[in-house]
This record gives sequence, C-alpha cells and structure tokens, in this order.
Amino acid sequence: MIKKVCSSLAVFIVLLVSLAEAGEVIDSCAAVVNQDVITVSEVEEAGKAVFERIKAEVPFSQRAEAMHQARKGVIDRLIEKHLLLQQAEQMKINVTDADIEQARQQILERGGIGENEFKAELEKMGLNEQQYRDNLKEQMLSSRLVGYAVRSKVVVPEEKIKEYYEQKYTAKATGYHLLQIGFAFGAAKQAAREKAEAVRNRALAGEDFQELARKHSELPSAADGGDIGMFKADEMASYMREAVTSLQSGGISPVIDTPEGLMIFKLLSSGKDATKAPYESVKNEIHEILHKQELETRYKTWIEEIRSGAYIRIL
Repeated sequence: MIKKVCSSLAVFIVLLVSLAEAGEVIDSCAAVVNQDVITVSEVEEAGKAVFERIKAEVPFSQRAEAMHQARKGVIDRLIEKHLLLQQAEQMKINVTDADIEQARQQILERGGIGENEFKAELEKMGLNEQQYRDNLKEQMLSSRLVGYAVRSKVVVPEEKIKEYYEQKYTAKATGYHLLQIGFAFGAAKQAAREKAEAVRNRALAGEDFQELARKHSELPSAADGGDIGMFKADEMASYMREAVTSLQSGGISPVIDTPEGLMIFKLLSSGKDATKAPYESVKNEIHEILHKQELETRYKTWIEEIRSGAYIRIL
C-alpha cells in the first residue's frame, strides 16, 4: 500500500503541482522503510540546520552538489532511525511518560539550567515542548534497544586494556601530551565560565575527561575526545604553557582564559616523566576508549544486518 501511494505521488506530480499553486500544502515520499514512509518535509526538518549552512557558506557553483550529498546523508540517518524504532517496537521495548520526564529533569540538572532558560533554548531551535518530548522518547527507545542488542554484549578484557596501555601510555614522552575542553564566550561569558567550571569539577570528581570533551567541548578536537597530541613547551602559547607545565601526569588545569574562549587541559604525559600516567590512573579511561571502539564495530555490523533484511526504497 505504501509503495502504491508513493508511486502515485510520482506519476501524478503535475496534478499535485496545480494543487500546490492553489495554496494547499503538499508532501511526498522521500523514502520507504518497511511499513514507514519518510516524507520530504521530514527530511527538510531533520536537515534544516545543515541545509541553511550550505546555502550561506557554499559557493553557488558547488551548492547543488553539496545539497545533494547533504540530503543523502540526512535520508540515510532517517532510515536508520526508523529501522531502530521498528526494532524497538518488535522487541516490545517501551519508554513511559515518567521515563521521559525523569530524563528531561536529569538533562536540566546536568546542564545547570532552569525551566525558563530551557524553554527559551527550545524556541531558538524551533521546537515546542511536545516535539522535544517526542524526540527524547525516540532517542531513549533507540538507546535502550542498542543497549540490549549491542552494548550488553561488549566486553573489554583486562589484557586488552594492558596491551593498549603498553602501546599508548608507556612510551618515552618527548613533549606534553594534552587533552583539552573548550568553551566559546559568545554573548554570555559568565554562563560559559559556569559551564566550564561545572565540567572541570566533574573531571576532578573522576568522570572520564575524554567523554566529557566529546559531550561538552565546543572545539573540533571534541570528536577525538579532546586529544590534541604532543606539544613541546616552546610550541605552546603562553597561556597554554603556564597552565600545563606545572601539572603532573593525569593532572587537570584550572579553567583558563584564552583569546579563543575558556579552556581546560589534562596532561597525559610530559617530557619530565620517564613514562606516561600510572596504569591505575588511566585504566578506566582506556576501558572507555576500547569499549567505544568495540561498540561502534558491533553496532555497524548489527545495523547492516537489519538493513539487509529490510525493504528500503529511496525515491
């Protein structure tokens, strides 16, 4: 039935155009995923920020191809989202309204923001409260599904952790191996500082620095867990050198004011050390790295198996 509807939309496009000119809103199929239809409006909404950035930044001569590739990427992510939600339904995985409210409150608490500020942020993103809750529910369903089907099967043996440590953490250091988390000042410097101090306190309390960088850093290095590699002292900017050269391996700097914004550094190793940080001080950090790598590998295999067994048609 879905295929018939989508085909009809394609065949009678001329009739639909005349309706659109008459002032009626027309939607059409962008893709079919088993029993679900991904509409053009769903693609436009999901890719809105990317599409607007392309229109603003990409030269006109390259814009059509950039938009084409961006739409392909958005549709692919939406296909994956629909597959995950279908799997969750098949496996009877559920998220209640109470679960959503609890998650919502935890997000507010971790972000250190109140209801009014939260609603203002939603408005900036073009979302209302119900849309936010619907999105949160979908994320929670997908997370629970992946946790059950993939994450629960990931095991990182102790020998793998030690092997990684020997390869990455015990070589003779030739400089300062650094991780960083950065925050832009924006229009609210005090709010940025409060956020930076809150993240630093979590790192000092034992949370994984690289995971905090991935979640909270506003720098490109966030994708690598804040890892910016090795620096010699004379290669660093003065604010950076002053912040890290007095640290011991595993140490975390105060929040530093820089021309680019606020920075927090963690020293993994330095030239004054014969070896990198002691094994016990980085064991959990290595476990997180290896766990993430194994999870990504298993997830890729698992989702490809689901894709291969699904009916997927991109129109």
